[in-house]
Amino acid sequence: MFLTYVHFTVLLCVLHYRYVHMFSVVERALELQPVDILPEPLPVVPPRTVAPPLSVPRDNGTTPQSSISGSQDVLDLAFIMDTTGSMSSYIHTARENIRRVVDETVQSSKTDIRFALVEYRDHPPQDSTFVVRTHDFTSSVLDMKSWLDRAEANGGGDTPEAVADALNATTGLSWRKNVVKVAVLISDAPPHGLEPDIDNTFKQGGPNGLDPIAIAHEIAKLGVTMYAVGCEPDITPYKDLFMAIAHITGGQYIPLNSPRKLIDAIIGGAKEELSLQQFATDVRQEVKKVIEAGGQVDEKQIANNVYQKLHSANVETTQLLLNDQPLEGPTGGAIEIAATRNMSEARKVFTKGAPTVRSFATVMSEPVYFGRAMVMPSLVSDGSAMMAEGEAMLPIAALSASAGVGSASWEPEVYTAAKKAISIEQVNRLVKKETAKLAR
Repeated sequence: MFLTYVHFTVLLCVLHYRYVHMFSVVERALELQPVDILPEPLPVVPPRTVAPPLSVPRDNGTTPQSSISGSQDVLDLAFIMDTTGSMSSYIHTARENIRRVVDETVQSSKTDIRFALVEYRDHPPQDSTFVVRTHDFTSSVLDMKSWLDRAEANGGGDTPEAVADALNATTGLSWRKNVVKVAVLISDAPPHGLEPDIDNTFKQGGPNGLDPIAIAHEIAKLGVTMYAVGCEPDITPYKDLFMAIAHITGGQYIPLNSPRKLIDAIIGGAKEELSLQQFATDVRQEVKKVIEAGGQVDEKQIANNVYQKLHSANVETTQLLLNDQPLEGPTGGAIEIAATRNMSEARKVFTKGAPTVRSFATVMSEPVYFGRAMVMPSLVSDGSAMMAEGEAMLPIAALSASAGVGSASWEPEVYTAAKKAISIEQVNRLVKKETAKLAR
C-alpha cells in the first residue's frame, strides 16, 4: 500500500514537471519570434447575398421553379387537342406560339408553369393510328414544343371523335395540389353518343364505356378549370355541349373562327384564372359555412353575397375579352346539360344548334395547312378566289364544303386580357369550382 502511494506521488511530480517545461518552452519561443513575421489576421468576409431566382424562362427551355407555398403563382396548363385531319391549322398555331404562353404569362404574373399535352383521334375502325396519346406535365417549353412538332393532323373517320377518352386521360395527369389548374379542350367535333344519327359505329358512346359528362364532373372535383375552344363553324351545332363541359368545371367556352387567335385566347384565359385565384379561399369559406350548417348550397345566393362584398371594395381582376367584350356566358341549353350527370341524361335535353358558315373574308385571311405545307388564299385577275399552292392554283370552291365558306358578315376576332371590375359571372364560376371541390 505504501509503495503504491509513493509510486502515485512520483507520477504526479513527473507530469507536473513536463507540463511546466513544455509551457515555458512555448512561451520563450513566442517571445523570440519577430513581430513582423506574425501571421496577419484573416480578412472578414461579409455574408454572401444570394439573388432570388429570375421569373423569366431559362435558356434551356425550362420555366422557373418556385415553391408551391411561396409567393409566386403556380400554373398547370394542359392542352387537350383533337389531332384529326381537320385540325392542321390549330396544331400549327400551338406549335409555333407555345413559347408565347410562357413569355407573356410568366412576365405578367411571375408564374411557375408546367405543360401537358393530350392528343386524341378516334377508335378503330374509324381511325387506326391511336385513340389517345398522352404527354404528362413538364416544365420544359422545349419538351412541349417537341410533342407538338410530332403531332400531325390525320385520320378521324366519321364526325364524332374520342372526346370522352381524352377527358378521361386528363384526369390521370399529374396535377399538382394547391395550384391553378387549367385544361384547354380544342375541338371541332362532338363526342360519340351525343347524336346517334351521325355516329356510324358507336351510337350510344365509345367502346370503352367512358362518359364525357360524368368525366367532366370528375375533372371539376379535381379543381381543374376547363376552357373549351370551339373551332367554329364546325362545332357550332354542338356548342351547347362544349359550353356545358366548361360550365361544369367553372370554365368558359371560347368561340374561335381564326386558328391564328388560339394562343391569344389561351394566354388570356390563363391570366384570368391566375387573377381569380386570390379570391378562391374567401369563396371556399362561404361555401363551407353553408355545408357545415347543414344547409342546401345555393350557388347563386353565395355568388351574390361574395360579389356584393368584392364590388363594394372596387375589386378588379383580369378578364379574357373578345373584341373588348366579356365572353358569352353559358346558354340556357348549356346550363340544362350541365345539370345532368351522364350522356344519357344530356342527350334528352340536348338541342342541336343551327349550322353556321365561315365568312368569305375569314377564309381569305387564313392560311390553310395540308400536313405541314401551308397555302394561302388569294384573288386572281378575274376576281375569283383561288388557293395558291406552289405553281398550282386551286379554286376556293373546292374547299367550300369542308371550310364552311359563306357570305356571313365578318368581324375580326381579337382576344385580349384586361383589368376590369370583377363581374358576377366570374364569381359564379368561382363558386361552382369551389362547390365541386368540396363535394369530393
